[in-house]
Amino acid sequence: MTYKTVLVGPIFSSSADDKGPAEALTRYAIEFAAGQGAHLSISVGAIRLFAPAAVMVREARSLIAKANEKRKSQAEVYGADLLARAAASGVTASLDIDQEEYGRMSASMAHLARFADIAILEADAGNVSLHQGVLEEVLFESGRPIIIVPPTWAGSTKVNKAIVSWDGTAKAARALGDAMPLLRHASEVEIVSISGDPDASKRIDAAEIAPHGARHCKNVTVTSLPVQNNDIAATLSSHATHTRADIIVMGAFARTKWRQLILGGVTSTMISNPPCPVLMSY
Repeated sequence: MTYKTVLVGPIFSSSADDKGPAEALTRYAIEFAAGQGAHLSISVGAIRLFAPAAVMVREARSLIAKANEKRKSQAEVYGADLLARAAASGVTASLDIDQEEYGRMSASMAHLARFADIAILEADAGNVSLHQGVLEEVLFESGRPIIIVPPTWAGSTKVNKAIVSWDGTAKAARALGDAMPLLRHASEVEIVSISGDPDASKRIDAAEIAPHGARHCKNVTVTSLPVQNNDIAATLSSHATHTRADIIVMGAFARTKWRQLILGGVTSTMISNPPCPVLMSY
C-alpha cells in the first residue's frame, strides 16, 4: 500500500500579522507526494472576515472587503506557485482556492480530505486560533490520517527513524496501520510506551504490538519511558528530539474537541507544537 492522493491544506488566516503558510509546509508536501508517486490535491484556504453590516460604517466595511481581496490574491499566487513547483518535481497536482468564513472552510477542508489517503497541514501554536481549529476539524471529522508539519521543519520527508507512540488504544492501532506505508521503509521503528497515563484502563505494553510491527518493518525496537514532570507530551517530544526522529505516529484522543482544546493534553500539544512531523489518526 502507498498513498496515492495527498491533500495539502495551506491557510491564509484573517489575523493582522499577515501570516501565510510556511515554506516548510510547501516543501514537505511536494517531497512527500513525489516520494509516494502520489497526486497532490491542493486546497488553499483564505479565511474570510465577516461583520454585521448594520453596525459598521462604510469605511470599515471597505477595509474588510480590501483585506478579503488581499487574502484571496495571496492564496491564488501561492497556489499557482505550488502547482508550478509540483510540476517541476514531476508531481501531478490540482488546485482549489477556498475563501469562506471559518466554519464553512473547516467543513470544506474535512470534506476534501475524505477523497485523499492522507492530509498534510501546518502546525499552529496560536492559542485557540482559527488555523488550529481548521486542523482539528480535518483530524476529527475527515476519517483520514493527517501529518502535522512544524513551520520550522527543515528535515527530509524520508523516514529513517520513526517513533510510534503506543498506549494500547484503538486510536493508536489505527495510527499504526495508517502509517505503515512509511514505517515499512524506515531504517528504525521505535515503539514507545510512556508510563504514568492517568487512564488506568489503557494497556500500554509496547511489547505486545512489537511482533506485528516486525512482520512489516525492517527494524523494530521497544522503549518504555517514565513520564517526566507528569507531562506525557513533553516526555514524548523530548525523546523524539533526542533521538532525531523524522516522524511521530500516534492516535488522537479527545473527550470533546473543545474540552481537549481548553484542558490541553497530548493531542493538543502535538497539534500546536510538534517537535517533528506527526502522523495522527482518530
